[in-house]
Amino acid sequence: MVPVRSLTALAAAGITTLTVAQFWPSHPPPSPNRSVADVTTRARPVPDGPGAPPCPTAATFAPVPALAGVRAQCLGSAGSVDVGEVVAGPPTLINLWASWCAPCREEMPVLDAYAAAPQAVRVIGVNVSDRPDAAESLVRDLRIRYPSLTDADDVQRALGAPPLLPLSYLIAANGTIRRLQDVLVFGDLEQVRTSVTAALQETGAR
Repeated sequence: MVPVRSLTALAAAGITTLTVAQFWPSHPPPSPNRSVADVTTRARPVPDGPGAPPCPTAATFAPVPALAGVRAQCLGSAGSVDVGEVVAGPPTLINLWASWCAPCREEMPVLDAYAAAPQAVRVIGVNVSDRPDAAESLVRDLRIRYPSLTDADDVQRALGAPPLLPLSYLIAANGTIRRLQDVLVFGDLEQVRTSVTAALQETGAR
């Protein structure tokens, strides 16, 4: 996992390109269980043309209390949403990520493969401490099909999330939120399934 504050502070201080590359390699190492390329080839195709996946829409359920009134922008769109409304209803896995985070780049294709699998819960990315244009470019490059929110540092604060990336949380149908901590960086689809199932059992709600 990558500390958010250390990298953003370095960037603000005018860090050189060479030093950034030491934290953010152009080709992040594969996970021990499955390579990034192996997972990416199994991801759903991206439609022709630029742009990010569609913005998540608010459901007709009561907002999740911890995130009610917290707004974020849809990645690839000028519109913003109430995050508490967007994640309400069916169980949802939210994943905090940034384009400069090498472990995030490794994990996102795994989450994309999971999102496309049968009986998966909904997946929504939450882009933090990042530039929206860099985030959108990474989503296109990795061919990610689940939606993401950006300009979403308020979401990170509302969750009380530590300054590390990536981070994943499971929001149950009853609004209970559990951080997925059994695997620091998901390396294969089965790890995501197991972690989500355990979190749902802990919340006592599906």
